[in-house]
Amino acid sequence: MKILHVLYSGLGGHGNVFFSFVKGDTRSEFKYEALFNGIEGVKPEYIDQCRQYGIPWQFVAKKPGFDLRYYRELIGHIRRSDADIVFIHSSAYILPAKLGSLFSKKRKTVIVRETQANHLKAKMEWLWLAVAMLWANSIVFLSEDYRKEVAGKLSWFYRPGKITVIPNGIDLDQFKASPANTGQRPVIGMQSRLVKLKDHMTLLEAFALLVDLHPKESPCPLLWIAGDGDYRRELEARASALNLSGHVEFTGMLDEKDLLSFLRSVDIYVHASLGETMSTAIMQAMACGLPVIGSDVKGIKNMIQDGVTGMLVPVKDPKALCKAILDLLADHQKKRTLSVAAREYAEKHFSNNSMVEAYRDLFNQLIKP
Repeated sequence: MKILHVLYSGLGGHGNVFFSFVKGDTRSEFKYEALFNGIEGVKPEYIDQCRQYGIPWQFVAKKPGFDLRYYRELIGHIRRSDADIVFIHSSAYILPAKLGSLFSKKRKTVIVRETQANHLKAKMEWLWLAVAMLWANSIVFLSEDYRKEVAGKLSWFYRPGKITVIPNGIDLDQFKASPANTGQRPVIGMQSRLVKLKDHMTLLEAFALLVDLHPKESPCPLLWIAGDGDYRRELEARASALNLSGHVEFTGMLDEKDLLSFLRSVDIYVHASLGETMSTAIMQAMACGLPVIGSDVKGIKNMIQDGVTGMLVPVKDPKALCKAILDLLADHQKKRTLSVAAREYAEKHFSNNSMVEAYRDLFNQLIKP
């Protein structure tokens, strides 16, 4: 069975999930093809991994705004593919996926993995999801709560017979607990795309408060912000305005090897965000046994049990975030307890092998001999 994955070319959950799927396919049951697309070029790491696993890939660049050529190329690649399944990592691709499949010589099954947080969807995104309900063969949601919200929102368009809930998974042998950071200065870290959907501004403001409150006799923590995006310059300017030079480092985009090194050097992982669906970054941090502080928003609070597997703080509340970081820095036993619980939770819920097994069952239901 061959699967054509249609996914975003830059940093984000699409690529992480795709390669987690490939790694989780330990029996090599499936053949893969990748169709990257977007306004960003393909991450070099994605190209390296495609070569490593022998996965043929293509890239379709998109200009900002409506780009007719972009849609024509997507449709053409999908039409010419000999894949059995067109696996799209967003309902925004449903039009090219459906048209490409209809005009193909080979019958294709279209599966949507829907990932955008419901409370952050624009009207057009809800429209594409409604269309996907009608046109796709199957739609996968990442959690039961997500599914229930969509059912209530879309009402007449909702097609329960097409819906499956399959959480994302990661390679737990790769992302695992490691010796604690032994550097003189504690390190607070966050990794994500640098976009407004994430709440880096609150993180910077919280860290500025922390620097002011931190005892002068002990080493002041460092803040590492990993990732890249069109919001980076604005964040760097804000860090400078808050007099955080020497305290904050923007690492840029990290490949897989550097990301693991990043997580193994961090003492506390913070994920400030306005909303998620199922954050891969939090999954990776918890799997590495890091104490995690996250915003108390949908897509995070369903992953973190406050005070048990991590800590939750109100969104856009720098004082609360600052206090949570200071509390963990001062309470080593609490840090250790949250670290152990985070890893245990990841082992139970975040396995990519379990994810692949669930998709295998879905594929077999949709494509019968």
